[in-house]
Amino acid sequence: MPHSATLIRPRFSLTSDIVSFRKCRRQYGYFGQDGFVPAQAVQVYFGQMIHQVLDRCHRHYSGLFPGITAGTFPTDADIDNYFTEVDRAMRAHRTRPASPIVAEQAKQVLKTFNRIEGPVLYPKVLDTEYRLESERSSYILRGVVDVLAADSAGETEIWDYKGTDMPPLSSSSLRDYEWQMSVYAQLYKVKAGHYPKRAVLYFLNELKEKAGMPPITTRPVPAVHVVDFFRSGIQPDGTPTLVKQGLDAFDLTAADIITCKSTGMWAAPTGTDLPDDKTCDICDIRWNCPAHAPGKYPVRMPV
Repeated sequence: MPHSATLIRPRFSLTSDIVSFRKCRRQYGYFGQDGFVPAQAVQVYFGQMIHQVLDRCHRHYSGLFPGITAGTFPTDADIDNYFTEVDRAMRAHRTRPASPIVAEQAKQVLKTFNRIEGPVLYPKVLDTEYRLESERSSYILRGVVDVLAADSAGETEIWDYKGTDMPPLSSSSLRDYEWQMSVYAQLYKVKAGHYPKRAVLYFLNELKEKAGMPPITTRPVPAVHVVDFFRSGIQPDGTPTLVKQGLDAFDLTAADIITCKSTGMWAAPTGTDLPDDKTCDICDIRWNCPAHAPGKYPVRMPV
């Protein structure tokens, strides 16, 4: 008797697959699937530096490093040391800042965050780099939560660090970030048995100090966007409406990825799916992208 074929469901990451595809499927196809390496690897430097140094800060406060007493807050000197460690590791993997200015800005942002958020946030942290996974009908979804924290009432919060500016409130980028957090909430429920109360999106670019302006001593309003999972009500099965919206949208995205992979076609985005200018400006395949008018990105010789 012939054995029936076993259907192997693909595994998708919330950030590197689902969110990246939604941002630009053509870019995702070239760099996420076809094996091309982006020349602009320096663009990921800031985000990776932020995440890795802040993870060290959380571990520092928890006393997980030799010689560090639990409950001790990192100093500026500690940030310098952690920054150097991460910088060396990233350069060994050929990820470098676009310029020394970018590196200094990242270090300044980290010190500012540590100074104004650390005293309140670090004592609330329950876990960091918290890995989640759940089976969907046609794929397996994975995600990593930057920080799990507990508020003063003991309610669970998800903190997610974004190495960008705060998007406009009406933008598709912010909507997708909210849906990403809502799907994290569902994955967390599968693992922990209950939903977190809220998510805190922290846009660390908002902490960059500007020339001629005084140092930042309090949290800028645009730095944080809070996602209340229960703000839109609850479905009859107990699922928060916002969570259902995120799951439905990302299920469709996963189906689109599977279709594109099967056909080997990664069409350029159109209409309301067009990414923002920052995404296109650093894209290595922008020169001949049909999503833009001819001449918007003229071909130039590499420097």
